Amino acid sequence: MADKNHDIEQQEWLSGVAVLLIKEQGLEYLDVLRGLLDRYGFNVLCDVSLEKDQQHALYQGIDNSPQPSINNREDISGLPVHFLVVHDVYPVRQEASSPDSPERIDNLRLLTVKKKITYKANHEYSKQEQYDPVDLTCNATQVFKYLSHIVPQQIDEIRQTALRYNAAFRTPYPVLADLSKQVCRAKVELVDFHGTEAICKTFRPGRERYLEREVRARELGASLPEVSRLLEVGPHYLVFERYANRMERILSPRAPFSPHGLLPIWTIERVRVVILHYRRLGYECIDLNPEDLIYDPCQGLKIIDFEFLQPGPDEIETLKGNYAWYAVPSRFTGDLPLSAPQSSYGERWFPYTGLPRSLCLKELPRPVLAMVRSVALVPLALGGLKRVSWQHIQRFVRH
Repeated sequence: MADKNHDIEQQEWLSGVAVLLIKEQGLEYLDVLRGLLDRYGFNVLCDVSLEKDQQHALYQGIDNSPQPSINNREDISGLPVHFLVVHDVYPVRQEASSPDSPERIDNLRLLTVKKKITYKANHEYSKQEQYDPVDLTCNATQVFKYLSHIVPQQIDEIRQTALRYNAAFRTPYPVLADLSKQVCRAKVELVDFHGTEAICKTFRPGRERYLEREVRARELGASLPEVSRLLEVGPHYLVFERYANRMERILSPRAPFSPHGLLPIWTIERVRVVILHYRRLGYECIDLNPEDLIYDPCQGLKIIDFEFLQPGPDEIETLKGNYAWYAVPSRFTGDLPLSAPQSSYGERWFPYTGLPRSLCLKELPRPVLAMVRSVALVPLALGGLKRVSWQHIQRFVRH
């Protein structure tokens, strides 16, 4: 049996595949679950309702065997009634056990999705009434067992699709360094591009719409020097010109206890120009934030990320209400980032501008803005002190 399990673990195509079993009480959240899976980078390979005989096979063939502790088999919601097979081309590995998952799990993204859907299903229930709407597999051995019992006739198709997705996600050029963060939509790497260092952004299969937005942003913003330049457009990847980022050199002044200084006023003026440029063309710079800005001493200010550039309600001649500095309206039906804040400006921009949002909407003399910023250093310093003090308390408690 151990040799058989070892053989399964060695099948490369299974490494990013997982099975999710939805209980009857969780069916009303099935669309929410599919949305979460999409936002966290998963592709659904199989999506079926379980027949009575399949539930029986599931119970007889699988549920009588020992299960990982993260799957609550004794909750009141009964047997699973829906079956999802999902695939992740960039699974987040767990090397050791944790309090949340004493058993090793092959992809920590699964735990994140499970926690979010469980919270969504239980947020109105008391502790005694709460239930587990979804079970999931932890490793390739479990995945293969579930596939063999429920959809044996589809295993080859699932395998071929997983292999195709993995191939599409391979970096087309030699990788020099991995610069990726969450990789929910794409991975970012420093590559050797025909003998020159460049940035390659490889998108997950099914996320081509984000690639198309990056390309569209360069077409619409060709006249803006701040828009980073594309060197190559591939079917699943983009290659960008690499810039030397020396942003820390120009962030000034810096409030005491603050992790960074303030953006120069001229950079705020240029950001205003960029946002307004796209608004006049009917587009919104959703998710534009200071971390998307870099400063190259030779080429100046650059904006590097336009994945969420999307059409707005109309062509608009004002900055008021723009989706980079204001909360995105609830009526908006496009894509939003995982970390979409309720108020983009206060959380993301004020610590870098030191200016009330209202003063960033208009062209005002720089001396006036500099004077306002000098006053803003006080709340920024207090916020930094509060954060430092809390970190100090946490370190004291831990030790």
